[in-house]
Amino acid sequence: MPGKPARPAGFLARRTRHETYNDLIFIGLLMCVAWVPFLLGSNRLVAWGINAVLFGGLLILFEAGLLISGTRHPVAPRRLWWAILLWTGLLGWIVFQLAPWAPAAWQNPFWQLARDALTALPDSVPLQGSLSVTPDAGVRGLVMLLTSSMAFYLSLQLCRDGRRADLFLRALAGIAVGYALFGIAQHALTPRMVLWFEREAYFEQVTSTFINKNSYATYTGIGLVATVGLLIDVYRRAGSRRDMPLGLRAAAFVEVTLKSAGAILAATGIVGIALVLTVSRAGFIAGMAGLVALALLALASARRRWLIVAIAVPAFAVLFAALALFGDELGGRFALQGANDLRWPVALRALEAVGDAPLTGFGYGSFDRMFSVYRGAEAFAPWHHWDKAHNTYIELLFDLGIPAAASLFILVGALLTTMLANMLRRDAPHMITLVALAVSATVLSHAAFDFSLQIQAVAVTYWAILGAGLAQSWTRRIDTAA
Repeated sequence: MPGKPARPAGFLARRTRHETYNDLIFIGLLMCVAWVPFLLGSNRLVAWGINAVLFGGLLILFEAGLLISGTRHPVAPRRLWWAILLWTGLLGWIVFQLAPWAPAAWQNPFWQLARDALTALPDSVPLQGSLSVTPDAGVRGLVMLLTSSMAFYLSLQLCRDGRRADLFLRALAGIAVGYALFGIAQHALTPRMVLWFEREAYFEQVTSTFINKNSYATYTGIGLVATVGLLIDVYRRAGSRRDMPLGLRAAAFVEVTLKSAGAILAATGIVGIALVLTVSRAGFIAGMAGLVALALLALASARRRWLIVAIAVPAFAVLFAALALFGDELGGRFALQGANDLRWPVALRALEAVGDAPLTGFGYGSFDRMFSVYRGAEAFAPWHHWDKAHNTYIELLFDLGIPAAASLFILVGALLTTMLANMLRRDAPHMITLVALAVSATVLSHAAFDFSLQIQAVAVTYWAILGAGLAQSWTRRIDTAA
């Protein structure tokens, strides 16, 4: 007598205990990704420590589960050997910058000045120097970099499973909507507060739990791409056949909108309103760049291109309706002349300073202190301390030197190229891959105008999305564990 058919395994109800265990680790990852923006965008020392412990603990639990069960990694390290090599080399270089191992001729001249000053003091202790001007800042930066790499690695391994990847995308959209609702409510009810802290700036803009409106604009742009991607995915999965009459296809489209897509459209509108109310020019443009990239990627991967266009039109309509209703101040910001923006001369002066240490850099995280030497007392609003270059690429060149910074640029570019190449080989690529590529357009374009990518909430979220997108870029026919 034939037995009963096996019940399909579901989330938290897997066929093996190890996969159920990984589902629990994945829930922990989602909770950490949701937590990271909460405490002022994790732009505080205490948040950096908490995040390092949380993601590090999840990583230990994940690897311990593999060791105990004897299971292989869902994505074998050999598939990304070149990325591991580049990343390890970058981390090694940062450690070398911080440590007193470099020859004296390589060390920053300020260390010799400090030694000369200390020798005149009685009972002075010999001072060891380093390539880095501020090693303590480099240690903090290294911890943040490791935290982002752990988020990437965990999402890469856990989101190779399709169910987790689906849930990851839904969670991203839900988290973005939650922070958008909080930001809009806070803006309306307590505009002079951020959480329980007294606000020091941006009284007329929505910043949610972030201090800086531009950083929150980047985070909201990520959420907007995720919600629109989820919307496209709902229509794509419920798409009618081409051989159906046009009237039936239109009826199916309306039915999906009413049953499944209505809530996602509302979520898109909420996140879009929050983005507009940040009144961030670069953030808004970066968000639009992400949406355009998502539309192009969806068109490139879909067989029913007319359906993608039909989805994109209402989504853009919702966004621009939000602009029309709430965007008066944002429009005024666009009318301002960018020539008066002091960020451009600051970035140019920082780029000139790179020429003084093109190979070694001034040390990871050293821009905050070292740029004071180059800015000049007569320029760049002398009353203002420029702790960021407002251009992440130039600041990395300043801190790391050209070779190390170039290796990081190559690493990110190679990951995106790998993801895109894998996506184009698939008949129906997973939406999280398209979202990861489109989010890259948002985050990486905004990094040329501001320092949002240096805020841990943005960095960790972005690297987690990148890991999930890469995991799902490979076709299911490939055993990535081998």
